Amino acid sequence: MFGVNHDLYFDNFGILGHNGIDYVDLYGTPILAAHDGQVTLISRDDPTRKNGNGIYIQGYDRENYIDTAYWHLSEITVTAGQKVKAGDVIGKMGNSGFVRPLPTPDNPQAGTHLHFGVRRIKILIPGVDTQIIPTDYKGFCDPTPFLYKGEKLPIRFNRDLFMGLGGDDVSHLQTCLKLEGFAKDYEPIGYFGNKTRRDVSLLQTKYGINPILGYCGTKTRKLLNEKYT
Repeated sequence: MFGVNHDLYFDNFGILGHNGIDYVDLYGTPILAAHDGQVTLISRDDPTRKNGNGIYIQGYDRENYIDTAYWHLSEITVTAGQKVKAGDVIGKMGNSGFVRPLPTPDNPQAGTHLHFGVRRIKILIPGVDTQIIPTDYKGFCDPTPFLYKGEKLPIRFNRDLFMGLGGDDVSHLQTCLKLEGFAKDYEPIGYFGNKTRRDVSLLQTKYGINPILGYCGTKTRKLLNEKYT
C-alpha cells in the first residue's frame, strides 16, 4: 500500500514513506498501461538510481493531467513519445533498481515486483503551463482511489488506532479514509495525527458510530474490516 515502510523508504531527498503500490508477480509478467496517454519518459537502470527501468505515462484526469509511473521493469516495450491505450502492454515485470530481497546468483529473480505510482499535475494555462500538485511525496499520491472498484484490499485492522500511533495499519486507515471521501488534504504517511483524528470522527459520524471521538476502536475497526478486508 501507499505510505508504508517509512524507515525503508526514507532518503536524504526528503521522500517520506513509499510513494506508490507494489505488485508482486512472476518475473516477466506483462505490465499494462493503466490509462490512455502518452509515454513522456523512459528511465534506464543506473547504479545511482533506485527505480531501475521505468516508464512514465501522462494522461488526462478530469480537469488535470495525471502521470503514472511503472518501475523496476525487466523489459520496456514502448518508446518515449508513443501514445498508448489503457490495457496496452508497455513492459515486463522485473527487479531492476532497489528491491528487496536483493537478487543473488542463486536467485537472480529475487525482489521481482512492479512499483506503480500516480502523480497529479495541475493545468495552469491549457497547452502552455502546468504544475505538479504538491504532496509530501513530491507530487505522488495514493493510487488506491484511482484504482478502487469495490474489491477487498489486502489489509486488516487488528488493533485500536489513536493519536500518536504509527505503522502500516495507520497508512491503511488513511487510505480507507480517502476511499470514504475524507483525508483530502494529506497522503497516507503512517502517523496518526490531528487530521487523521478529524477524519475518523467524520467517518464515525457518517456511519452513526458512537461515541464520536476520532478513536479507531472496536466498532470502527469492525466497520472497516467488513467493508474493505
